[in-house]
Amino acid sequence: MNQEAAPSGLAIRNGTLVDVASMAAFVAVINAASFTGAARRLGTSKSVISRRISEMELHLGARLIDRTAARVSPTEVGAVYFVKCVRILESIEAANDFVASSNGGFRGVVRVSVPRFFCARVVAPMLAEFAGRYPDLKVEIDVDERESSLHDTGFDLALRIGRLPDSSMVARTISYSSMWVCASPSYLEAHGTPESPDELEQRDCLVHSSGEMQSGWCLDSAGPRIFRVRERIRSACYFHLLEAAKSGLGLALLPSYVASDLVASGQLKIVLAQCAPRPNPVSIVYPLSRKASQKVQALISFLMERIPNPPPWEGANPERPSGQVTA
Repeated sequence: MNQEAAPSGLAIRNGTLVDVASMAAFVAVINAASFTGAARRLGTSKSVISRRISEMELHLGARLIDRTAARVSPTEVGAVYFVKCVRILESIEAANDFVASSNGGFRGVVRVSVPRFFCARVVAPMLAEFAGRYPDLKVEIDVDERESSLHDTGFDLALRIGRLPDSSMVARTISYSSMWVCASPSYLEAHGTPESPDELEQRDCLVHSSGEMQSGWCLDSAGPRIFRVRERIRSACYFHLLEAAKSGLGLALLPSYVASDLVASGQLKIVLAQCAPRPNPVSIVYPLSRKASQKVQALISFLMERIPNPPPWEGANPERPSGQVTA
């Protein structure tokens, strides 16, 4: 049977209906590599996703997904169909965005992933302002420290701080954040100011439990080196470490956006400034598939305007790096 006219959202091929919602479900399953992740991404149940995929495979007369206990992956024909579905969904979204933007706004949802403290300290007011501009656009914010793939989490874009792993994502470096070794004046008065990173093994240190800092602190002493530290407190939350440092419990290696207010007020002091590691880039990261989305691009442009380079949180350090960090 030839291609026929169909209701909005439907395409007829060989007498079968393939709807856009099923295409979206299929794309979500492949991106998340799981039915559960796809259901979470689309705000529905795993059974609904499974039924849509089964019906799609039945209608098309082809198996699109291999399902094993360990993983979900596309078949050879499914991989090709996935690319074509992504293009169709992108075209539909771009068309919808065009109509919405021509009427002075956007509709739908934009999903953003931001590190927890960076969101609270820097980004939350900006996202509130952006949402206020577009009352018909829902902004979903997830505070997430992980470097997991945006495909896995289903977000349209993320803000990430630090070196990025090689991936298929598009990344734009927009600013930077230094790392400062900080302590309270009371701690330094009681224990003295360290003059060398080698002293950290005999000092009380407040350690962030990120993967890259498991064996010590990376500082620059005649080149980047890992210095062993004596742990007093370990936490995955910078807020905990900030409070502990302010209370005089030890030395903490903190991002400048975390410590800048307390450094500016004198409640924390920067030490070992001459050994500070290279600043970390602040980057916007998004899947290539989101490049055509006008609402995503509008948010990217907005964040690039609002997050300056050099950033204001570096101003508390009199020895801050000059110029801009671009990589």
